[in-house]
Amino acid sequence: MLLTPDVLIVGGGPAGLAAAEVAIAAGASVLLAEQKPSVGRKFLMAGKSGLNLTKDEDVEQIIRACGADWLAPILRTFDATAMQDWARGLGQEVFTGSSGRVFPVAMKGSPLLRAWLARLADVDIHVRWRWLGGGDAGHRFDTPEGPVTVAPRATVLAMGGASWA
Repeated sequence: MLLTPDVLIVGGGPAGLAAAEVAIAAGASVLLAEQKPSVGRKFLMAGKSGLNLTKDEDVEQIIRACGADWLAPILRTFDATAMQDWARGLGQEVFTGSSGRVFPVAMKGSPLLRAWLARLADVDIHVRWRWLGGGDAGHRFDTPEGPVTVAPRATVLAMGGASWA
């Protein structure tokens, strides 16, 4: 089977979901492939003890704390205020704790993830799709339905840190 979306996103964690949100907003058709049984799994795990979304401080303080100058343009575009507004836009109120860290009032990730996935209803999400690699003919996946090739106009690899084999 050959699929031809505008954008292929490999990985269904926060980076992949964020990429899907941007692509959908730009009018692209998006196929998101995740090898696990559901998207946002590590996002939900991070929220077990309270989902720390950001730190409520000036963007320049955050940039210094990160210690990576290359992040500065990104953090200036999407700062702590933008992150809080994003969560509120998904119907999740936030609060700032005594440490300056910002959390959803619900103190867990599941309500935020459910609202986010509802916003991404136009994304073609596939789980249990294992990426086998890509080439001129497209990206190959092992899926429960058998082999699938995806030939997008653009590809985003959002497979997380060292969490993949």
